[in-house]
Parts: sequence; structure tokens; C-alpha cells
Amino acid sequence: MTKSLAATPARLAPPPFWQQLPQVFKYPAHGDALVKIFAYAIAAYVAQRFLPFGFILGALVWLAFLAYCFGILERTARGHLVAAEVFINERTDKDRRPIMQVVIFIVFIVIVALAAAFLGKVAGQVTLFLVSLVIPASIMVLALEERLAAALNPVRLLATITGIGLPYLALCAFLFLLLESSAYLALGLDKFLPAWVSGIVAGMVSMYFMVSMYYLMGYVLYQNHQELGVDVQVDTAMAQHNLQKAGAGAGGKAVADVLGPETRGLGADGKLEEAAARIEDNLRRDWDNNKLHDQYQKLLLLQGVPKAIAKHVNEYVPKLMREKKAARAVEVYEAARKAVPDLLIADSTLVLPLATQACELRRDATAFELLKGFDKRFPESADIPGVYMLAATILLEKHGDYAMARKIFEHLARKFPQHPLAAEAARLAQVAGKMAAAAPAA
Repeated sequence: MTKSLAATPARLAPPPFWQQLPQVFKYPAHGDALVKIFAYAIAAYVAQRFLPFGFILGALVWLAFLAYCFGILERTARGHLVAAEVFINERTDKDRRPIMQVVIFIVFIVIVALAAAFLGKVAGQVTLFLVSLVIPASIMVLALEERLAAALNPVRLLATITGIGLPYLALCAFLFLLLESSAYLALGLDKFLPAWVSGIVAGMVSMYFMVSMYYLMGYVLYQNHQELGVDVQVDTAMAQHNLQKAGAGAGGKAVADVLGPETRGLGADGKLEEAAARIEDNLRRDWDNNKLHDQYQKLLLLQGVPKAIAKHVNEYVPKLMREKKAARAVEVYEAARKAVPDLLIADSTLVLPLATQACELRRDATAFELLKGFDKRFPESADIPGVYMLAATILLEKHGDYAMARKIFEHLARKFPQHPLAAEAARLAQVAGKMAAAAPAA
């Protein structure tokens, strides 16, 4: 987890999580989550009651749902505090976090059992209490780093807890209350509903509360992203704007818009060109206002004028990169490229770092589009070896295209023998060759 967004004034920081409990409880109530909760609950019930090896199949359904919860946690930690209309996990590799969480729970259970067996019942109870305290930190570390060793590392867990501070204890208390509330509600429903109905509803209740718990942990990570060094995708001002806007939709107070009433009126009337012209004029006076840039891009995308979109992207993306907001720059580029498929970044020095950020966000298709034809567009660029290395690495590690990866690695090592990446490229070419030989024939 590395910092990527500059510090933002405290007044724009998201409110403490205990002030967001209504949002935490209602987060799973949006359509996408409810559909998934309903589908997973029915699938788990049917698998356990009617299919061979029902226990195993039911456990697999719960692992799949847990992967969805991890996606919610990570998405929230990156700054997306409001539920998406449809949440689609864009990762291209397998999500092993649910399995690793099960392993973590087993390790913690073994630690408690050993403490009780060798040190006595009191020591076992103390160990259970301490383990219960670190479980949320372990889940949060696992969600972002996806490494079992990191999620079990006492130093890493302590750093997360101290980074959050005393509110971490309040987080544990709220999570415990959510967990207990889920259990009691499920038991209560079981007494009043037919067995087959209560089985499905109990699963839905448990899943609903799980989504709330993982959203809460993600929110706490985002609230403390500067202290914890979390790489976020939405700056604090925009996240706060989105939160207040969502609150307004539920009867709260609307956030003040950066646009003046006349500009908003033009947009509402469909006079997009005039509204865009007004924002462009405002940008000349307030160039550093990223919210204004975001509004401007939205209007340009609605207009669908390729030249204006490309011009603004090639002004806004460099600004975001200078501000160390690479993740946001990737989002701006992706949104513009949907409207302008042949969109190109004009500054050669930005392509490789932007593609690298896209790769870190698991947006391999975006990274490839950025890298495509780079050596032909910028034949004298010093970034060409790095572009070759990144493209080949993605092919090797994410796409399993070992033959093509090997060709690119070999080309890099042959064309740039004195470059610092040449030796590593030669080594990876051999690795890719061995993997290609071992791979089954198509």
C-alpha cells in the first residue's frame, strides 16, 4: 500500500465512521447488493439441502460471496464510498483472499488452542480476546495486500491498528455488534418462519450484515488512508462530495456544487456547449480546482466532441500525475477513451507511469492500450525498454501468453543490451520459454 494522493484539508476529510453508521447499514440495501445476496443465499441453501456433497458446495458458495465482500472492502478503501449501480470486479486473476481468510482463522484458532493447552484456560481466554482484536486488521491488510504472510505479520497488524488509533477499538465493538445482531436476528426468524424459508432468510440476513461489516472496514481504511499509506482512486474532496450527494438523495442536505447556478441551469436545459464554455472560462481562473475539471470532463463526454475531450485529457492527466494522483489519472483516461477510442496521451513521459498504475489497479486492458505502438510513436524515448518490460510482464504473469512474452523479452535484451533491464529481460525470456514448453498444446 503506497501513498498516491496528496494531503487534503481536514475540513474535506470523510466524517468519522461512527457518524456514517446509517450509510453502513443501508449500503447493502441498494439493488446490486440485494440481488447478489438473494442469489447467493438461495444457491447456498439449495446446495446444502438438495445436492450431493452439499456441505462442500455450500462452502464454495460462501467463499464466492466472501470474494464479493472483499471486493466491496477494497473498492471502499480506494475511495468509492457510495455503492455502484452494478459492482463488477475487474480483476483478471483469481481472488484467493477468501481462502486465505479461512487459513488465517484456522491459524488463529490453533494459536488459541495451544495457549489454552499449554498455559491454561485463563491464558487461552486472554489469547482469544487478543486474537479477536487483530482479526479486523488482518482482514483489512489481506484485502489490500493479498498476501497471507502480511495478514499474519504482527508488525504489519500493529502498524495498521496504531495507524487507525483508538477508533480501532470502536471499530471492533461495532463489528462485534453487527456480528451478534446478525446471529440473533437469524435465530429469531427461525422461530417464526417455515424451515425452508428461514434457511434462505437466515442466509440473506447473514450476508446482508457481512456486506455492512466489510464496507465499514473499507470505510475506516479510506478515512485513515494517509496514515496507513493506502493507494486511493478518489480524492478526499470528491469522496466527501459523493457521500453528501448520496445523503441528499436519502433526505439529507445536498452538497454545494462547484458550478454556478447559471451553468447548472444551462446543463439542465441541455445547452451543453454553453455550459462547457462557462466551465472552461472558470478553469482559466481556477486551474487547480480538480472538481471543476471533473465537471468539465463530464460535460465534454456528454457532448461527445472528440477533439475537446482529447485536449482536456492531455491537460488534466499531466496535472493529476504531477499531483501524484495516478489512480485518478487512469480513471480520467479510461472515461475519455470510451468516448474517443483512438485517444492518445501526447506526453511520452507519462505513458509508462500511467500504464504502470493501470496495471497495479489490475486494469491490464487499459495498460495495453496505453503501451500499444509506443515505440513507433516515440522512437527516441528512453522509456521504450520499460514499456517492453511492462507489456511482456503482463503477458507472462496475467495472460499466460508465454510465447509472446518471450519474444518481447528477447527483443528488449537484444536491442538494448546495455540497459539496466536487459539482464532481467534475458532471464525472464528463459522463464517464459520454459513455461511455454511446459504449457499444454492448444
